[in-house]
Amino acid sequence: MKPQPSYLGAFLQHPHNRMAMLATAVVAIFASIPMGWAGMALVGVIGAGFEALAALAIPSLPSFRAGVDRAQRHQARDQRRLQLLAELSNYGDTAALNTYQHMFNRVQALYQTATDNRTTLTRDDIEKLEDLTVDYLGLCAVNLSLKQRKDHANDDVAAKRIAGIQTQLQNKGLPEDEERQLRTALAEYTEVMNRSRRLAVRRSALEATLIAMPDKMEEVYQLVITSPYSSDMGSKLEESLSRLRMAEEVAAEFDMPLTLERSSPTTNPFAARAPASTAQRSDPTAAQRAAKNATQSLKS
Repeated sequence: MKPQPSYLGAFLQHPHNRMAMLATAVVAIFASIPMGWAGMALVGVIGAGFEALAALAIPSLPSFRAGVDRAQRHQARDQRRLQLLAELSNYGDTAALNTYQHMFNRVQALYQTATDNRTTLTRDDIEKLEDLTVDYLGLCAVNLSLKQRKDHANDDVAAKRIAGIQTQLQNKGLPEDEERQLRTALAEYTEVMNRSRRLAVRRSALEATLIAMPDKMEEVYQLVITSPYSSDMGSKLEESLSRLRMAEEVAAEFDMPLTLERSSPTTNPFAARAPASTAQRSDPTAAQRAAKNATQSLKS
């Protein structure tokens, strides 16, 4: 669960509030010239009173809270984007990075279209698309993690050991303790095989989604560019977004299996890290540098 932002803290740190406090200080200084310390104190008391009243009223306004929540979402999205870019850069998956950059450029172009007052397209609609570009990075990270897991897995060895255990269990003269241990091992190997099959099915669905997402994003882009002033733009865009949201449903399928199987305490599949990037996780600056290098390499 995301922590609730401090609306009072956001008000105190808001640029407009800082400018008001600075203006009060300047007025107090000028008031002290003809009136001395009394004038400075008077302006200070009046300014403090207005500040207290504003601190009581403004943080409770729905519009202010909505703005703070939106800023927090943007910050969380940017942090997640940097982490995922760093991870994909660590994997060396330039194809995924190039595809993401193309999708990101499309979203930025749509932001420019949304500034036209004649279009019914809104920034909220475009932000949904930008969220999906970050989801695409997360799905790429999950896919690479599953691919790495598959490369290290050896289903043939597990199948041979299952056959060997089943052969041993056919021996009627086995002691009870050995039979119990063999049945426990057989259950574990069987679960390994079943888990491997489940992950293979999910990975197939994930790979299909990764192929379809850029095409569907391009479809949305072409829809907006060809008819930016359409009156039913909202309904058309929502229809396209509903197909794009399939990515979120696919991502949810990986939540439980990856949580149970990973030795890492990470529970978010999009935040999962490969073992090779452990040092990068412990150093946020290193992750940001890697993400910056990945972004620069895409632009060059």
